[in-house]
Amino acid sequence: MAKEVIMPALGMAQETGTLLAWLKKEGDAVTKGEPLMTIATDKTDVEIEANASGILMKVTAKVGDEVPVGQAIAMILTPAEMAASKAIAPAPAKPTSASPAAPAQPVVNGAVAATPVAMRLATEHNVDLSQVKAGSTGKIQKEDVMAYIASQDKAPTPNATNRILASPKAKRLASEQNLDLVTIKGNGPDGAVLAADVLAAEQKSATQPVQPTVQTTPPSEPTAAPVQPSAQPTTAFTMSRPWRIMAQRLQQSWTTIPHFYLEREANASQLVHWRETVQTRAKAKITYTDLLVKLVASALRKHPRVNASWIDENIVLNTEINVGLAVAVEEGLLVPVVLRADQLGLAAIATRRAEVIERAQTGKLTPADMSGGTFTISNLGMYGIDSFNAIVNPPQAAILAIGRIADRVVPVNGQPGVQPMTTLTLSCDHRVVDGARAAQFLQTLVGYLEDPLSVLD
Repeated sequence: MAKEVIMPALGMAQETGTLLAWLKKEGDAVTKGEPLMTIATDKTDVEIEANASGILMKVTAKVGDEVPVGQAIAMILTPAEMAASKAIAPAPAKPTSASPAAPAQPVVNGAVAATPVAMRLATEHNVDLSQVKAGSTGKIQKEDVMAYIASQDKAPTPNATNRILASPKAKRLASEQNLDLVTIKGNGPDGAVLAADVLAAEQKSATQPVQPTVQTTPPSEPTAAPVQPSAQPTTAFTMSRPWRIMAQRLQQSWTTIPHFYLEREANASQLVHWRETVQTRAKAKITYTDLLVKLVASALRKHPRVNASWIDENIVLNTEINVGLAVAVEEGLLVPVVLRADQLGLAAIATRRAEVIERAQTGKLTPADMSGGTFTISNLGMYGIDSFNAIVNPPQAAILAIGRIADRVVPVNGQPGVQPMTTLTLSCDHRVVDGARAAQFLQTLVGYLEDPLSVLD
């Protein structure tokens, strides 16, 4: 049965997605589960898998199109459906002795007659269809366009950048950085330009110093001429699309959400002991982030208002507890999600955390990895940060910022003592959570952190 390929929704607030690349061409065979296209959302670029096996047909969205969520942009037909569609297609009229021969460039309603695949191929390679000779059918086919391109490639022009072999990501990066692919040496198959080649060219261009202007005309009063400072080399970066989106989202959050912050120190001695104990029994590496995901999920279960969202001027209570983890990558900030964290054991949380962070760092996050977050944790303790204020990740109500665990002098049974301490800072959207509710949540969380066994109560 034919399946529609639709623009998916990767987040609760997403309304549109931008098509970055088709990984299959119209007429290609596809297998369910294999990558079909790459789309950009307000969070990241993701590959979308085919939802069925068959032949990709009826592609309506072009690269660069911004498409509403849920809109069909192609169809996947079974071989039987393809055969049926060909059987009912009208056969081309055979020329009679009285009719003239079909022209090399047939015209229909003022336009060159060509198949959709041929037109798309011509658009991709900037080919003028009026210059392409049609075959025996009288209609320009894909093969006709490919033959024309091959003939032109034998005598390339200096500016034929559209015929430079390059990966889709390399082309996109070159366009964003205003780089000419002709000037970049490719290290891919057959000399194809790869994304790494574009990045290397960008860095080389950015590090070349600006040459100072030399004054060639001597001043009329040499003794009175002011000393001009030398021009300093500067470096300007054109932001990548994911970084621009991150900047826009954070600016929108900062300027539209009424933030307030609560800060609390916690004794981490029991947390340290807990991690050491469970690590002796667990096969996977257990991190402090894993422990905090478990404790935060347990605290959210007792304080559902902090697990809520602000959507369409309303407070929406989320039925699931899905904890997002802020992960810094080269092109911005991503927040993969640990789904139903309150129902998972530590080993399952550690496995999930390791998987999504690895995919985030290698650019292989899936739509499921980014969807459904209801609360976010941002941990900078591994960088030696004591405390910081994070920006709320809308439409969530709060985000928890965690600093490092460090020895500090604190009261112990009425006497000064050295204990491992950490600082928790809770950033809240005041439209969803008031100060009292947020304080109660933080109090519960600190209680769990200082006595992890109380989570079992």
